[in-house]
Amino acid sequence: MRTLPPVSERRPSLPYPAVLLLGNVAFIAAWIVVLKRPEGWQVVGPVLLALFLVLRVGGVWRYAKNNPDPTGRAKRSAVISTVLALLAVALWVFTLLSGPR
Repeated sequence: MRTLPPVSERRPSLPYPAVLLLGNVAFIAAWIVVLKRPEGWQVVGPVLLALFLVLRVGGVWRYAKNNPDPTGRAKRSAVISTVLALLAVALWVFTLLSGPR
């Protein structure tokens, strides 16, 4: 008779690279929205940008928290990724405020 492994009580979640990829796709979509400015772009653009921040920055911090590293490499990577994401958002906002050319 074969026994099945115990059922995990953790909720299934997307793999780490998939979460980061979805965040990057949301960021690219936010750029397309701000450059093309279709109808409703004032709502869609910031929502995509917030999705980028939640997925990308939240993903790297979740990874750093769930995979402790004695050298602190994961946390340093999360800090650098957060700074780069904030710079990318600042560039997006600058493009938004500068208007169409």
